[in-house]
Amino acid sequence: MKSVVAVLAALLAVGSPALAAPAHTAPAKAAPAAHVALPTDVAPDRYDIAITPNAKDLSFAGHEAVTIQVKRATRSITLNAADIAFQKVTISCSPEAPKISLDKAQQTATFTFARPIAPGRYTLAIDYTGVIYKQASGFFALDYAGRDGRQQRALFTQFENSDARRFAPMWDEPGIKSVFALSVDTPEGEMAVSNMPVAEVVVASDHGGTRHITRFADSPKMSSYLLFLALGDFERVHRMVGKTDVGVVVRRGDGPKAQFALDAATELLPYYNDYFATPYPLPKLDFIAGPGRSQFFAAMENWGAIYYFDYALLVDPKLTTEADKQNIYVDIAHEMAHQWFGDLVTMAWWDDLWLNEGFASWMENKATDHFHPEWKIWLQTKAGEQAAMATDAKSGSHPVITPIHDVFAAGNAFDGITYQKGHAVIHMLEAYVGEDVFRAGVRNYIAHHAYGNTVTDDLWSEIDKVSPKKITGIAHDFTLQAGVPLISVAATADGYRLTQGRYGADKASKTARTWRTPVTVTGLGEPWRTVVSDKQPQTRAAAAGATPLVNAGQTGYFRSRYEGELATRIAAAFPKLAAEDQLGLIYDSLALGQAGYAPMDGFLSIAVSAQAAEDPVVLRALARQLAAVDDLYNHQPGQAAFRAFARARLAPAFARLGWDARAGEPDNATILRTTLLAALGQFDDPAVIAEARRRFTAWLAAPDSLTGSTRQTVLRIVAMHADAATWDELHALAQQATDPTDKTRFYRFLGASNDPALADRALALSLTPEPPATDAPELISAVSGNFPDKAFDFAMAHRAAADAMVEPSSRTTFFADIGAGSREAAMTGKLTAFAATVPASARGAVAKALASIAYRQEVIAKRLPEVDRWLAAHPG
Repeated sequence: MKSVVAVLAALLAVGSPALAAPAHTAPAKAAPAAHVALPTDVAPDRYDIAITPNAKDLSFAGHEAVTIQVKRATRSITLNAADIAFQKVTISCSPEAPKISLDKAQQTATFTFARPIAPGRYTLAIDYTGVIYKQASGFFALDYAGRDGRQQRALFTQFENSDARRFAPMWDEPGIKSVFALSVDTPEGEMAVSNMPVAEVVVASDHGGTRHITRFADSPKMSSYLLFLALGDFERVHRMVGKTDVGVVVRRGDGPKAQFALDAATELLPYYNDYFATPYPLPKLDFIAGPGRSQFFAAMENWGAIYYFDYALLVDPKLTTEADKQNIYVDIAHEMAHQWFGDLVTMAWWDDLWLNEGFASWMENKATDHFHPEWKIWLQTKAGEQAAMATDAKSGSHPVITPIHDVFAAGNAFDGITYQKGHAVIHMLEAYVGEDVFRAGVRNYIAHHAYGNTVTDDLWSEIDKVSPKKITGIAHDFTLQAGVPLISVAATADGYRLTQGRYGADKASKTARTWRTPVTVTGLGEPWRTVVSDKQPQTRAAAAGATPLVNAGQTGYFRSRYEGELATRIAAAFPKLAAEDQLGLIYDSLALGQAGYAPMDGFLSIAVSAQAAEDPVVLRALARQLAAVDDLYNHQPGQAAFRAFARARLAPAFARLGWDARAGEPDNATILRTTLLAALGQFDDPAVIAEARRRFTAWLAAPDSLTGSTRQTVLRIVAMHADAATWDELHALAQQATDPTDKTRFYRFLGASNDPALADRALALSLTPEPPATDAPELISAVSGNFPDKAFDFAMAHRAAADAMVEPSSRTTFFADIGAGSREAAMTGKLTAFAATVPASARGAVAKALASIAYRQEVIAKRLPEVDRWLAAHPG
């Protein structure tokens, strides 16, 4: 579900003792958690499911025949079911109907029979009815304006992590794989799409009418959360790639918007077939677009039928920015990687979710960089890794492999630790053993576990079998414990010494821990490649005056600290560094300064040097880091001075780029312009705001005058600085928009105003029937960007309505994220009270929010005064 490959040399530099990781006591391998799971005395082999939807009434009827294996004699069969009403249940070995008991809290149904069922193979038949939701959970409906302007409704499914049970009663756990045979009553003129190709369409008469029953071919053995069904007025564009029919399914009339995605999938599929050395095993691979959005996901890797919201798949020249196109390509690469890592081979339980998501996140970058090196995607991923580090350095974090007690806790694992830290760790390990060796291990892993379930150590084992450098110990250090290593370099009498500590943003996260950390250092002659732990520091002789660069290439997951005068020397070397190492200095200097490991002067000095950087990705990182500090300055007396400093740092790059793209301009330069303008708008640059307003007025008169990136940039700045009259104009545009992605963006803009009165209007609008169902929560989320306390109080005051806006699995995260941006001490009590109202296993998002608030308050109190003093001493 859905966001630079350094190949290390086989031999380390002369003088380095670290051909293998130093010995120490590794974190204890996590024992299997006491999962809340179904009994194991009965298991399914095959589901034959027939669905008759009533889209108008938002309900459906279902019949399923489940082929089961009874392993031990039992009087009861328990499976998962949520919002299911049972009409009839029978089993092939008995004419008697069982007693049906439901556990709503655990989302199970138990069928108790009068006599024990002997071990053997049986058919369990169930007639039932279910609910079609308005949010992306289970079987759901999305409404949109059709080509003739009339409202239309399409149906889709979304089952990860645990919502297949809302579609049919089933064993809804990732470790239980079965064959699925699906059929659906299809209204005349509508297309049905599932994991497998259509096997037949039967036309039947029923009560004087005609029914079209679409039956799909049997699926391979797969986990329940990968089952998919879509139904609507669709069209499909496609082409053959080898033996695979690759298609993009869109609402009728949107075919031209699908070409970019089809081209991307067409070039990616052969690459993946080769990389995994296991050809994609299904006869077709569809990418299905749906209008709207979710607070939880952008796309879902259903095997053979990947679902996306429009904005994550379709390209419209009038609306799509260069950043959008890059993100779409990356999202396609991510979900396609899942067809092997997650679908063909699936984690045994949600503890190892990262095996799906961390790997797909790494693979998306590897594949994208292969086809589009000009995008410098590995550099761009560093922003996400930094966000993961920020979480990982606070209380409330969790290990990459984290015990998941029940399915309600699983929702907390879909976060930056699983995705961004996961892919960073994989990237580091690949760099450590070498690209070819790592790929050989992955190929063996896929081949040996196809159609099965695994735990993470199955992957490490396969890599260790083919690698001279063993990685299991290092991998355990980085996946079985939370936290971020801190690698420090200090001068010695004849060289330099590397030591390992821990980078923590709060007291709880500064407790000592050990990692065996692969480190690459340049600037001392031959590259120094070694492994550092707190129990085994590393030293190397070097010529006097040599300046070491730690984490050269930035493939390591750790913070780098330069002690003493080395900090000044490495900052002075900034202009000569490679782009990835410039990024490392920008990110590390601010993180170390905010957490108190170094003065904030370090970041401010780096920012002055970075304004002359040439790489657009580096300049984007500078702009974003400056904007992050500005966020801390809200309502602080020093904000005006800091904004003047920040505007001056971005002025040289903006002077080169200007407002309008030049012919042949690289995509990354265009994306940089958007970032610069967004930051300058945030910093209240008067010229930028005035020009945005001028262009907005001209666009209202001539809508073709703004397209793509410029259109989004102008609207964002205008919305941020809107007055009541401008807000009304944006509101009218939201009401008039016919493209679902465009409509969503306009509603989000309505929540982005800096004016608290307009924020109140946006919040009130979220409770009306006007915005599409999936856009209502976007209004609240947008308001929380500027007014987190106001947005949280509003959502809590209308708790039932807010709960109904988002899918059940993401409600806790939704509320926690709204409050997480607060700077107020009172929010701690509010979030704590909210946490008491949700299951204990689902409170991880709240813990992370509380840690973020506490850290933000500390940085404002202790670090911003340092910035104020430096700015006063360095005017201009």
